[in-house]
Amino acid sequence: MKGVNHLKVFGIIVLIFMTLITVGYTMHQETKNSVPERLIKDGMTVVQTGYTGIVEGFKRFVTNINDLFHTYEENKLLKQQMYNYEALEVYTHQLEEQLASLEELQSTGISLTSYETINATTVMRNVDQWHDFIFINKGSKQGIKENMAVLSKEGFLIGKVISTNDLSAKVKLIKNQDFGSKVSAIIDGKEGSIGTVEGYDYTTDELVMTQVSKEVAVEEGDAVITSGLGGVYPRSLLIGYVHRIEVSKDGLTQTLYLKGEKNYDNMDYVIVVAREAVTSNNE
Repeated sequence: MKGVNHLKVFGIIVLIFMTLITVGYTMHQETKNSVPERLIKDGMTVVQTGYTGIVEGFKRFVTNINDLFHTYEENKLLKQQMYNYEALEVYTHQLEEQLASLEELQSTGISLTSYETINATTVMRNVDQWHDFIFINKGSKQGIKENMAVLSKEGFLIGKVISTNDLSAKVKLIKNQDFGSKVSAIIDGKEGSIGTVEGYDYTTDELVMTQVSKEVAVEEGDAVITSGLGGVYPRSLLIGYVHRIEVSKDGLTQTLYLKGEKNYDNMDYVIVVAREAVTSNNE
């Protein structure tokens, strides 16, 4: 057997060592960049970070704007719902008031069974003549005639018809300073108490009844009704209640101040008294 060639073995060992050195150097160079390359990479990193921050900030801004828009729309919807609720509440309140008025009208109508009545609605009332006139939605075609008495839904005498059209009529209120006719009246349940309602005191909101005999024992709270003697108004229509009493200057008669209809600002429904109801001979 031939001997080992030591020179070849040495050469192989040197080759392996150089290969290892070359590989190690190459790997080291791959992990260590040059200065320009590091600057470029660092700059790109800064730019990328800034761009990412700007994009994220813009996204957050758009999201916040979108949230604000949705919040605005929700608030707008809620306000509309609140408005609808308030409008419904007002409408319901109006219906309740109308129902109460109709119930009062029906109750008053039942108490006026001695008369033939026509229910009507106030359709117009001028602000500058608020206490003087009203216009109602019933006229000659419904049987309305001039000088018919008009009552509030609570049953108080408030005026009389002064003119008619086919489907409407004009009513002069009893508070009108130029009422045009005196109302012959008596104190309910007291004999000899006839007098005349002929004025209205705006300062005290009282109707004025004059020429009542001093001999009549009048008390506050007494009911004053129509006497039926004036030729215009049927008997026993309620005018008002005695609020205060004064003796006239001649000392022979009394002047009574009456509180009549309270809701002059809300006369939505009225009752026109056509005439006394006709009764059969068997009754």
